Amino acid sequence: MKLLKYFAVIVPLVILQACATVPPPPPPMAVTDLSGKTCATEPSTTNAVSLTPVKKQIVHTVSTLVDVKSPCLSAGDGSLSNYVVYAIPASGENHTITVGGVQEAIRTFAPTVTLLQADGKVTRTFGEDRFALLGNTLGVQFRPLPAERFIVVQSNPGLVGQSVATVETRITSTYGYAAPTAYSYGYSYTHERGADGKHERTFSHEGYISVTVQAATGKVGLPNEK
Repeated sequence: MKLLKYFAVIVPLVILQACATVPPPPPPMAVTDLSGKTCATEPSTTNAVSLTPVKKQIVHTVSTLVDVKSPCLSAGDGSLSNYVVYAIPASGENHTITVGGVQEAIRTFAPTVTLLQADGKVTRTFGEDRFALLGNTLGVQFRPLPAERFIVVQSNPGLVGQSVATVETRITSTYGYAAPTAYSYGYSYTHERGADGKHERTFSHEGYISVTVQAATGKVGLPNEK
């Protein structure tokens, strides 16, 4: 009987542990201060992230997390910014590139984009006035010039810390199946419900950068590939 008593006590504990749920972690906060980081004055292209896919593709997307380990730049006015360098695929002019900061739950990476030649010389810079919401990315779209080899995406100190409120529509879809009756066949159905809500995000030195490369002809980096 003693054994049965112990068993009766242990079973409820096991059931309770199995039913316990761990709440999801809070979304990452916006990072608005980079003081304390040691930054360079010029971006390094040594560890540039390749935009050429391993497998042949017409469209290729790369997502990069900018965090505390990311390199940073120091401007002449003393402002600091995190940055990532991307290597443009061969025959760069054959591609359309979309690059920008991803909208997360409560933050958005504040981007500026600069294009470089192989020797590091700046050819073009896209400031905040050139950026627009492209899907879930605050980005810019362009076609590289033949001489352009690298894309430098860095955080914009002038934008970091600002908050933007948007009205977003969230759609919930419910799928179901109605069983057949004596008078009708069975059928599947979809019920969609939308709700508008205000959402606020803060521009950040950290967050995700998204880069999508699309080949006009052939494949990414291979214009003559079929």
